[in-house]
Amino acid sequence: MPLRNASDILTEARRRGYGVLSLLGGDLAMVLGLIQAAEDKRAPLILVYNEDVTPQIPIEIAIPLLVRTARSATVPVAVVLDHGRDLEHVVRAVRLGCSSVMYDGSALPYQENVARTAEVVRVAHAAGVDVEAELGSISGSAVDQGSPGPEAAFTDPDAAADFVAQTGTDVLAISFGNAHGVYQGNPVLDLARVRAIHASVDVPLSMHGASGLEDDDYPAIIKSGISKVCYYTAMGIGASDALRDVLMNSGKGELVYHQLLSPAIEYFRSETRRLIDVVGCADTI
Repeated sequence: MPLRNASDILTEARRRGYGVLSLLGGDLAMVLGLIQAAEDKRAPLILVYNEDVTPQIPIEIAIPLLVRTARSATVPVAVVLDHGRDLEHVVRAVRLGCSSVMYDGSALPYQENVARTAEVVRVAHAAGVDVEAELGSISGSAVDQGSPGPEAAFTDPDAAADFVAQTGTDVLAISFGNAHGVYQGNPVLDLARVRAIHASVDVPLSMHGASGLEDDDYPAIIKSGISKVCYYTAMGIGASDALRDVLMNSGKGELVYHQLLSPAIEYFRSETRRLIDVVGCADTI
């Protein structure tokens, strides 16, 4: 199946009121498990490459791997550069086959974020690639677990409307109490803010730092206006725990490295199936 732009997948999700998972395609076992789960559940999927999380896998190898595997799927899949640093980073990803890119200028002063995002949008759109941008600062880190990261700055609904109008971004990542990596204390999410932003813009909204919440939290988050649910840290911890159990129960000297691949794929497949049910996008294809 041809790759899809993330905004096409997410616009349909916004219209119909369900969430779509955005998951890290860090290696082949992960990618296979995620796509198999989406096919099992007849659900759309967004695969991302994040160079900071998996620096051992160069972008020139990772993105073509994701693109080729995604094209073999029987459900709509988008391949996205996650947290692109600058225009050069974005252009590299576009040339390697990404159907969508996320440019993160959230640490910049507002007008500079607007100007740089608008330039990324202009270049990406010329190549038929859509853009997600970020407004507001999300705390935490998916790389350094337990790090408080930058101080959170919640997204202002009026600024969101102006930002979308000036930049032409196709998807907007927002800050409303969400955090990358492991949450510091109990999450406190400002869903009223999400509803206000949803009402002020006509593009899908993205939540980064969505793992680490209770399953019961997600329906309210999605109902408030979130369409893209970016999830990794809890899944990454769960995969490590699952493989640790395999190693501990294998018996000394009885397990060879390649025998870990099947349990790794199966973990990502089963966990993704569960999460698809949680965000409500099963049987939407």
